[in-house]
Amino acid sequence: MINKISLDNLSKFFIAVLGIVTVSLVLKELQNVFLPFIIAYLLYFTFLPLNNYLTARKVPLGLAGLIDIAIIFLIFYLSGKFIVDSLVAFSEEVGAYEAQLSKMVVETAKSLGINDPSLQNFSISNALQGIDYGSLAGGLINSTIDLLGYVLFVIFFFAFILPGHRAIYNAIEKRVVSPKKLEVIRRKQAHGEVVTPEEEQSEAELEEQAVKLERTFRSIPEQIQKYILTKLVLNVLAGVTVGGVLWLLDVPFPAVWGTLTAIFNFIPTIGSALALILPALMALMQSGSVGFTALVVAAIALIQTFYFNFLEPMIVGKRLNLNPLVILISVLIWGYIWGITGMFLAVPLTAIIKIVISNFDSKNMQFISDLMGSNE
Repeated sequence: MINKISLDNLSKFFIAVLGIVTVSLVLKELQNVFLPFIIAYLLYFTFLPLNNYLTARKVPLGLAGLIDIAIIFLIFYLSGKFIVDSLVAFSEEVGAYEAQLSKMVVETAKSLGINDPSLQNFSISNALQGIDYGSLAGGLINSTIDLLGYVLFVIFFFAFILPGHRAIYNAIEKRVVSPKKLEVIRRKQAHGEVVTPEEEQSEAELEEQAVKLERTFRSIPEQIQKYILTKLVLNVLAGVTVGGVLWLLDVPFPAVWGTLTAIFNFIPTIGSALALILPALMALMQSGSVGFTALVVAAIALIQTFYFNFLEPMIVGKRLNLNPLVILISVLIWGYIWGITGMFLAVPLTAIIKIVISNFDSKNMQFISDLMGSNE
């Protein structure tokens, strides 16, 4: 009997693993369909508070959707304009920074006693001579066109999710929650007026289960919405704070580094490190002072720690604290499935999966939720 049970559990485990691998491969192969669909659904939850506000004031859902799409295009346009303007401004000063960085490499090589001619006569200009800027520009234009098409595809999905989500939600609720409610009503009608204490207790337990299931079912999208909005707001606030501090410290292009902080911190650890290293290099090239660079690094690290290690767990709750190992694995897996975009979406998607799993009473689900992070 024990061997049979063990074999049964082992079979279930391997079937589950096989199912996960199969789903991952399908997501990877059909990423041109699933990725914009997932992004569109994340946008749906992001705009849900605004849409609820508008529809509560008798604004038609179609008009609210047009307002959402207008906001998305406005953000896309302003982001693109900001990036282009920043690149133009940087290109105007790139010569000075090239000379400064080349000088730092040469001086560092001399101070370390390295006599390699390639370092003694190091020049970024010479190192970049082999780059085919024509091909690079062509690739950039093609990437921009692809990105625009991708955005339109996301908008296309979003336009259909907006009116269709409620029907899907109601259908799932009817399938999952309604049977419990109907069972409660059926039992009450069957017993009539005479009810034994055992039957009364059984009905009370069943009714409690139905209420709990309904509350759980309704809380899942609310928790997902809360997490997404919290993550967006905290990333933006962290970016603004970093940009403001770097502006006070007179580090060049503070708005650029603030924007990168907001974007890169969707990728934990790796993104946070990049958001710290790039402005640190700029501060080092500008000042040539290790002490000033250390001050910049400490300031950015302190801001990121405050927002993402203190405020975020406090707002979204400890039950969404993800295990660092799970975060690393999720970044690698989603990065394999959907590339750099998957790495940006890794933590939000993993957190959403944990939200759904943690709301189930199943022992196996609770075990998986505990593995993914604290549920306290």
